[in-house]
Amino acid sequence: MNQVAFFYATFPRPTETFVRRELRAFAQIGFDPDLYSIWKGRSEWEGKKILKFQFFRLLYLFFWIPYWAWLKPQVFKEILVELWAKPCPNLQNWNETFLALGFALVEAHNFKNKKYSLLHGIWATMPATAALALSKLTNTPFSMGAHAYDVFRTGGDWLLQHKFENALFIRTSSQSTARRIEQLGVPIKKIKLIRRGLANWPVRSNFELVNESRLELLSVGRLVEKKGYIYQLKIAVELLLRAVPFRLQIIGSGPLEKFLVKETNRLGIADHVLFVGSKSQKETRKVFLESDIFLFTGVVAKNGDRDGIPNVIPEAMSTGCLILASCNAGASEAFIEDVSGFSLNPKDTKNWTSLLEEFWEEPGSFQLMRKRAIEHSRQAFDVKSTAHSFCSVIEQNINL
Repeated sequence: MNQVAFFYATFPRPTETFVRRELRAFAQIGFDPDLYSIWKGRSEWEGKKILKFQFFRLLYLFFWIPYWAWLKPQVFKEILVELWAKPCPNLQNWNETFLALGFALVEAHNFKNKKYSLLHGIWATMPATAALALSKLTNTPFSMGAHAYDVFRTGGDWLLQHKFENALFIRTSSQSTARRIEQLGVPIKKIKLIRRGLANWPVRSNFELVNESRLELLSVGRLVEKKGYIYQLKIAVELLLRAVPFRLQIIGSGPLEKFLVKETNRLGIADHVLFVGSKSQKETRKVFLESDIFLFTGVVAKNGDRDGIPNVIPEAMSTGCLILASCNAGASEAFIEDVSGFSLNPKDTKNWTSLLEEFWEEPGSFQLMRKRAIEHSRQAFDVKSTAHSFCSVIEQNINL
């Protein structure tokens, strides 16, 4: 395959496990992209060099801005017109945009000499902005990833529409996000739906209750509005009213932690709902296998942000947990409804608790669904398959 550059904001980032899984799968099939980390990260990962940007190089902008402005005046005009056309959505995006543009201006000469066949921004924010600018300066095609966070938030990314118009193709991982990108005016032929893959399949020894004295419930994710954790607390209250014994573990951290812990105490469920903080991938996988049921109560946040297919749902499926997931956005795309999981409205607390009560009374009646979830996760989310699909898309577009 031709040489390709991948751009990340920070690599490796502990929470982005699927990114690392996919890179390992790429290596197995002989695809070895160069990895660029713009903001933070390490200079080496699993024996592979990471080309980490050194911030002091931004001092060279005093030379490179006039150089490229003279050599590529139309590019400067094009980008400035786009930036001027609408206000920046927020301070974070302002910082990301100008860091990416500075990176591109300083590094463009080096990229021109490397003669890449494709520049790919993993995310639609800083990485794709860098890929866009480098593409314009070096006449190299670029592509980008775009996921729910990138396209549903109010305001989105400052240059998102311009990136969509200029990208060779756009990779996304959920049908709901693909539809949203199409609604934003992107031709469907440019949108490539490729799931995020899983590897190292765990094995559940049996499908009996993990703990005979209670249900073991689990939820994993950042403690932010779009995860809908407040509805899990309501589910917990209803379970207590129905005298269903349970323990709910919530793995993750985030800005809502203090509020959620306070609510747990106020509702009198602190003995049953545990906020255990962040855990490593290995530790989380162990907790999956020690749980009966996985809950995902995602909602649409006030700023429009929502999940596509949260990685934790196929991960929970692969471990044999019974899946109860929100009907919002793309969460239920991960499974076949009523076959390998249940899709529910987070606000309909009684529907959730009725299923949980039924599971407590007859866990064996859900065994077939849990086994189907394992089978479905291996068919739909195998990282070797998704990596092959992505490589095929790259090859097809490079060779156009």
